[in-house]
Amino acid sequence: MALASRNTAGTRSLPDVLRDPRQWWWGIQGGDPRVAAQDLDDLRQGLPLHSVAHLRHGRAFYQGLLVMHFAAPESERLKWRLWRPFRTYAQPLLVPTPTEVLGVREPSSWRELRLGDMRIVDFRAGGRPWEMAVVPIDIAVVTTALDEAGG
Repeated sequence: MALASRNTAGTRSLPDVLRDPRQWWWGIQGGDPRVAAQDLDDLRQGLPLHSVAHLRHGRAFYQGLLVMHFAAPESERLKWRLWRPFRTYAQPLLVPTPTEVLGVREPSSWRELRLGDMRIVDFRAGGRPWEMAVVPIDIAVVTTALDEAGG
């Protein structure tokens, strides 16, 4: 099942690179800043976006996609989908509202450092704390989505 959303600046796949070979260079650089600025505009206009996001469950982080769509009903604006190799994405996990970003920090433990160049977004959703690892160039669009999803 294909996702009906587009990649953010920090989320690049092989088809993106084949369509535009410059994506390879921006992938090495961490993402195109012009695309990152466009992501915020697109998010606020209601276009669906998705970003690679590792969600912490217990002690481990699980790779997936955070799908952000402000034009959807309020309860479905933020969804996280588990990545499964050689299969479609798992059923979406709805991020409950209200959401509040508590902070963004550098990785601090060995498990977090293993993820690579990521930042950890601490947020509260549905009354309980969550942690999500996101690439640095996507921090602005992800924290904006988390702050504005319920309002």
